[in-house]
Amino acid sequence: MDPLEHRLQKLSGWRAWREPDRSINKDVSIFAKQFVRTEKSIGAASDAWMQLAPLALQKVASVESMRAGTLTLLVESSAAAFEVDRALRGGLENDLKNVVQGLLRIRTRLGKFQDDSQSRG
Repeated sequence: MDPLEHRLQKLSGWRAWREPDRSINKDVSIFAKQFVRTEKSIGAASDAWMQLAPLALQKVASVESMRAGTLTLLVESSAAAFEVDRALRGGLENDLKNVVQGLLRIRTRLGKFQDDSQSRG
């Protein structure tokens, strides 16, 4: 084999068409890990909220997030925030802290949320 032919073969190996990797396994596994992490942190808090909070508060507030020991409740109005705060100071906060591991404080945030209490029957 002459040097030119050898060089062409070497170049064709470098410049050969390769089918791009279109698998999404890596993306799906990253998403699944994030989902499991989120479910672990917010799942226990959400379950505890549904068990311990009065139904009237469940209709106007829901668990939004749980980060670094802070549980954020999304409430629909200032009046609802006042009622939630009153219930938390009345012992609901301590009850939630006893059930939810790592819970240090609870804060409220105004916003709209999907009330799914009708689906719970």
